[in-house]
Amino acid sequence: MLRIKTEYCCDLSEELEELFKALANVNRLLLIYKMTSGEMEKVSVTQMARMTGLTQPAASQHLKILKTANILNAEKKGNYIYYTFNHNAVISHKEKIDFLFGCVLSKCNKIKMGK
Repeated sequence: MLRIKTEYCCDLSEELEELFKALANVNRLLLIYKMTSGEMEKVSVTQMARMTGLTQPAASQHLKILKTANILNAEKKGNYIYYTFNHNAVISHKEKIDFLFGCVLSKCNKIKMGK
C-alpha cells in the first residue's frame, strides 16, 4: 500500500498549485512550446509580445509569472531582459508532477485489479 506523509503532500500541493497556475494560460503555454521547439533558446518581452500579439506590458507580466514559478530565468543584456529555462527548477517541477501522477496511477491500478 502506498503511504504518503501528509506534511509532504501539503507542501507539494502548494508548490504544484503555483506551478499549475503559472501554466494555466494559453499565451504562456505557447511561449513554452515555442522555446522547446528549437525555434528560440531565449526570449525577450518584445519577442513574446510580437509572437503572441500581446502588448509589451502584458507580455512582461506573463514572463514575470513564469519567472516567479521558477520556470524561466531572467538575464539583463543592455536594454533587454532575456528569459531562458531554469533547468534545475524544471527538473524539480517534473519530479513533483511525476510523483503526483504516480500516486494517481497506483490508485487506478489498485481499483482496476480489484474489479
